[in-house]
Amino acid sequence: MKLSTRYTILSALALILMVSCKPIPESERLIPNEMEIAKGRSVLIEDYSGVGCVKCPIAAKKITEAAAPHGDKVIIVALHGSKTSIGTQPKEDPKGLYSPEAATYLDRLQSSGSLPIATFNRRPLASSGGKSYSDSYPQWPAEMQAVRELPQLYKIDLQVSESDRKVTTHCTATTLDPSAQGATPELCLQLWLIEDNIVAPQHFTEGTESAYHHNHIFRQTLNGIDGEPYQLGKSYDKTSAIEREVINPDHCSVVAILYDHKSGEVYEVAKAPLKGNN
Repeated sequence: MKLSTRYTILSALALILMVSCKPIPESERLIPNEMEIAKGRSVLIEDYSGVGCVKCPIAAKKITEAAAPHGDKVIIVALHGSKTSIGTQPKEDPKGLYSPEAATYLDRLQSSGSLPIATFNRRPLASSGGKSYSDSYPQWPAEMQAVRELPQLYKIDLQVSESDRKVTTHCTATTLDPSAQGATPELCLQLWLIEDNIVAPQHFTEGTESAYHHNHIFRQTLNGIDGEPYQLGKSYDKTSAIEREVINPDHCSVVAILYDHKSGEVYEVAKAPLKGNN
């Protein structure tokens, strides 16, 4: 190879390297679209628990730890709907963890009284023979992750406030896929009030802890046991009274659940604190 030819090739390679290393202006960089940012469906975990259930605190800790990296994309609600020996009996329930509404939801699952059990967006679970709940808490992180990997279809904008023991909720749900506007399912919106940091008894294998901290406890519905029909894009405004005397509003949040009325599947969920300091 001639020397001049060799210099020409080397000069061309150097020019290519200089161009490839040149910083790309912000305006020319690839910006992910909204669907890419929103990838990953939010998860509602309904954890049915009981004061007398010695495995329930273990299950709660396991799923709380698994959910932590996902931030507000995973929302856990603990429901006490059983008065059996492994549930929450009145004599061991000074803070009113048990709720008749939670009992209604638990009865619908037809779980034969076992605790703990959990649902994940109320979807049928292959690991549980197609049932909508799992009674095997070691499987719960995997069930949660499976829902997280589904595409997010909707977005919920939720704002709440409280005054004189009345909760005012402003909620709007929109689709993230405009092409699906004409094919939306029959949607309903549920509003739940939950409370953190309730100090009450809890059984363990080693004995009973009288000052156990119960978190994300279902307290009451704010718009009926099944919620109300909802039309996408419409502002949903609701004012509801706090009916449970033991509630400390400073520790409460509202959970908004958008679900398919026919199948029961939850499509999106959001959570907002009453006081902004949870």
